Amino acid sequence: MNALRGSVVLLLSAGLALAAAPVVEHVTKKPTREGGLGTTDYAPSPAEEPFFSKLGPDEWKTGGMMTDYALSKRDGVFVGWFGVVRKVTERKGATTLLVEHKGFDGLTDSHILALDFNGSGDFTVQVPGVGHGIERLSLVKVYGKARVTKGALPEVNAEFVRNWSWGTFTFLMAAGEQRGSEVWRKLNSVNLTAIYDPYPDDHYYERRLGKR
Repeated sequence: MNALRGSVVLLLSAGLALAAAPVVEHVTKKPTREGGLGTTDYAPSPAEEPFFSKLGPDEWKTGGMMTDYALSKRDGVFVGWFGVVRKVTERKGATTLLVEHKGFDGLTDSHILALDFNGSGDFTVQVPGVGHGIERLSLVKVYGKARVTKGALPEVNAEFVRNWSWGTFTFLMAAGEQRGSEVWRKLNSVNLTAIYDPYPDDHYYERRLGKR
């Protein structure tokens, strides 16, 4: 009986730990060239919806042509930040991402995720667990509470991460104020007026983000 009770406790504990773990959702389906190009509101996936609904109205738009957005002013706020993954570190059962923020004004292409090439700087993301399959130079949208500490990059403790692979996102323009790292910007070899491509291939990302 004691052994059975112990097994039940372990199973319950494992279930609670699994429920509390962040979810990483991968977007891998590339758009086809059928139909025309259009604009639409961003639509969260079913798995993403519970986290998207936790965003305050001031967090629906995170930079771009019409919205000035500063990561440094979001301490203690539940956020949903887009960004390009610049570094992935796995150690001691945890994953740390270094992410270059990209602005988003709430609107995207109807056939592919399209967002701003400019952003508000780098931030880090703490994701419990390892082996999530998040590749460097892919795109993420990270949901969680932000922490801003003087002298350090803003940090998000991830509750949910949506991850777009190459071919599933594009950059619409370079609008708004650029507060991002010049180290990453120097890797771009394309004129900012020609930053967009509705059907990007690997070469598209290499010329804008650098090579893997």
